[in-house]
Amino acid sequence: MREISINLGPSIDPADLEIVKAATSKMIPGDHLVLNLEAADAHETDRILELLRAADMDFHTHGSHSGQTFYIIATPREKAAH
Repeated sequence: MREISINLGPSIDPADLEIVKAATSKMIPGDHLVLNLEAADAHETDRILELLRAADMDFHTHGSHSGQTFYIIATPREKAAH
């Protein structure tokens, strides 16, 4: 199991989306992706969440106790056996 951590910085731009897309394309079940955002930019997460949905990832969000940081934690979904 790998953990990939990405700090998205002060704002989310198209380059950030490409970094997240590249990371999700290499993940396997059991891996974890942790995205770190400034809480002030939490409203900008819609594009990130849509990308995670398209990559068939399970995810949840979590704010820090200080209120300054916002996290998205994502894992690839297990593929159903047929």
